[in-house]
Amino acid sequence: MMVQRVLSTKNLISARKAMIGSGILILFQFIVFLFVGSLIFILMGDKPIEQDREFTTFIIEYVPVGLRGLLLAGAISAAMSTLSSSINSLTTSTVVDIFDRNSSLKASKLISLLWGIVLMMFAFLFDETNSSLIEVGLRIASFTYGGLLGLFFLSKINLKINPLYPPLGLVSGMILVFFLDSWGFAWTWFVLISSLANVLLVVSLQQVENLFVSKS
Repeated sequence: MMVQRVLSTKNLISARKAMIGSGILILFQFIVFLFVGSLIFILMGDKPIEQDREFTTFIIEYVPVGLRGLLLAGAISAAMSTLSSSINSLTTSTVVDIFDRNSSLKASKLISLLWGIVLMMFAFLFDETNSSLIEVGLRIASFTYGGLLGLFFLSKINLKINPLYPPLGLVSGMILVFFLDSWGFAWTWFVLISSLANVLLVVSLQQVENLFVSKS
């Protein structure tokens, strides 16, 4: 949804305001979620509950019949809207950044289908895990957030960089995260390590290029 808000703005200043505003709203959103989860935990006490089934157990066992259906419908609709907005944002970014907005409606639908397949593959990849759902979600996000954070740092560096190097650093950071995950590193370090690797690689490549250019 952040991507949709930013792309719908009229200029860079409005895009920045939309991004900052989304971050603030999401902060309050997570506070509400954590507050609700804490209340459910206090209500159920020491009752054994299957992992990631706390909210659904509360709805089924504690909520009246009529309200129970409304809550379940709301939860399902919220999940569907999140998935649809994610696919739409990925498709929009692909059309805008790669195809330079030159894409037909039929091609855009095909791109949406491909992104849906990719998301399904990631879901199956992380399905067999003993970790909680929120931890899995943050772990998946850490695969890309480090590279994106590295791109942000590079934009703040007072150095003229070859446009070919930032995408290379982004991809390299993501590949590094896959290796770190296979080596057993804690996912909480992925963002820091991949962002630093992205910045160091891009700056090193640019310095090497500048060195060769000055010698020639």
